[in-house]
Amino acid sequence: MDVVLGLDLGTTNIKALAIGQDGQPVASASAPTPDLSGEYDAEELWRVCARLTRKVITNLGSTHRIGGVAVASMGESGVLLDEHAQPLAPIIPWHDQRTISSLETIRTQISEPELYRITGLSLRHIYSASKLMWYRAHAPEIFTRAHTWLNIADWIAFRLTDQRATSYSLACRTMLFDVERRAWSDDLIRLLNLPTHLFPAAFPSGQIIGKVTPIAANETGLNAGTPVATGGHDHICAALAAGIIEPGSVLDSSGTVEALLTPLTAPILDYARTSGMSCGHHTARERYYLIGGVMSGGVVNWLARLFGGDDAPTVITRLMQEASASPLGANGLWFEPYLDGAASRPRDPNAFGAWVGLRLHHARADLIRAAMEGVTFGMRYLAEGVEQASAHRIRQMRAVGGGTRNEWWQQLKADVLGAPIETLAVADVTAQGAALLAGIAIGMFSDANDAARRACRPAIRYEPNLENHARYDALYPTFYALYPAFKQIKLR
Repeated sequence: MDVVLGLDLGTTNIKALAIGQDGQPVASASAPTPDLSGEYDAEELWRVCARLTRKVITNLGSTHRIGGVAVASMGESGVLLDEHAQPLAPIIPWHDQRTISSLETIRTQISEPELYRITGLSLRHIYSASKLMWYRAHAPEIFTRAHTWLNIADWIAFRLTDQRATSYSLACRTMLFDVERRAWSDDLIRLLNLPTHLFPAAFPSGQIIGKVTPIAANETGLNAGTPVATGGHDHICAALAAGIIEPGSVLDSSGTVEALLTPLTAPILDYARTSGMSCGHHTARERYYLIGGVMSGGVVNWLARLFGGDDAPTVITRLMQEASASPLGANGLWFEPYLDGAASRPRDPNAFGAWVGLRLHHARADLIRAAMEGVTFGMRYLAEGVEQASAHRIRQMRAVGGGTRNEWWQQLKADVLGAPIETLAVADVTAQGAALLAGIAIGMFSDANDAARRACRPAIRYEPNLENHARYDALYPTFYALYPAFKQIKLR
């Protein structure tokens, strides 16, 4: 029986997952994402992927044959290759702040509303264009030798096939891709004085771009000639596996950032209307999406380090148990969750975090609960923006990622939002989504809807407690008023 393989290169871990015709896992393997002093080594990423692929093949045994492969990865980060397809420099992580220095140069060339109209992105340092501008300004000896820019997932696909290509899903995270035209923006590339040869051909997700070469077959254990398809941005691959394809459904990707994603039938490229969210291509064909985020994981890990000494999962679980002992409303304590600025709604890099209303009677449990309620109120504010921009009420929300392991927090989300939230039976949904794209490409699944229908298996459904929701409704206006009040304060 044929299976298909999905690879997921994340900020923390790399995962390989083989699924069958029912969309469910058959074999898997994972390893920490190797980093070199805060950067990634392209060759080492490839070696880990090759090793994990071999491990999956071993686990599959002789009864299964991998019929196709696709790769998902974090967006924005990429590899500069020379004319001989050799990496020229370590990979700058997507969140690396050194590229902030590039923003002023870009801002002098184009207004933010016009940039958004073309790319669906606000001007932020995380996107690939900022990294390319940084290389040109700070490492010209490398930049002048650059022949191709490949996103991390595209680099792994290149090592498998020797073909340089990308997906719409990843191209639209570069800040150089015209979302409506589905093509690289010649105007932006010219404005920023970037070489056009850097950018590979772009295709929809789930399209065959090449076959495994004999060299790659020797390194991975895959059969030479195995089809390799375009994958996509990790959040968007997860959305496919979670069945988040139709407008009105929302993916809650709970990790470093609490990212909310909703599908669209057409792009919304109105900068004012989308209020800090970004718009791009879904991995499901003829679908687009809006996505925005609240830094939930950053707050959770900060709390764990502050009160528990480190951010190990066991510490986080213990702190959540402690928070549950504090009553709803945290005994009158409030929390502004913008510890690292606000990326989406509101969009304000200078926003800051704070506990508000501290009194002598407050205990540690109150501080923790207030922080979690603040993050979740921020999530509700973002969800309201998603509904307003998309003109669709949220009728279905599915949660994926590490945050779903904490049942208390999932119930808190349902109570604050007033909407049911489902978690999924498969943990590695991003790798599953990549595998689904490989299956679509080779005809194992007829289309995205067929793939998602087979793959998506809800596990736990959290219904909102109506009494708790009514109480949070009464508290929400106070949270809503805190950010405008704090915005007037200049700390430095």
